[in-house]
Amino acid sequence: MKPPMWNQLLIDVEREFPSTHGKGARLTPAQVEQLQEVENANDNFQISTLHGVAAIGELIAHAANHGELNDELAMSAGWLINSLALLSMSMAEAGGAAAYKLQNIPHQGAAK
Repeated sequence: MKPPMWNQLLIDVEREFPSTHGKGARLTPAQVEQLQEVENANDNFQISTLHGVAAIGELIAHAANHGELNDELAMSAGWLINSLALLSMSMAEAGGAAAYKLQNIPHQGAAK
């Protein structure tokens, strides 16, 4: 498996892979590998994203503690937290969809 890369999460899993309700749907070995990469990238980058959110929280706390939490810093930090949360939700959605398809769609070459 390839190391995790951000572009592995830039895929619409629901659109690009067979439906779990499709009769006779099977995942090719390449599709299985790609879904595993999406799952792996989500797992790895969720940690990085959450460390970033924690660091922003610490920055805000220190700035407030020293009387330096001005409007510009508060607004910038708020928008950054918003963006990281939306990114995290998108990653979780892609990772969850990949895991669901891997578990619920038979793989080519696998026993029925």
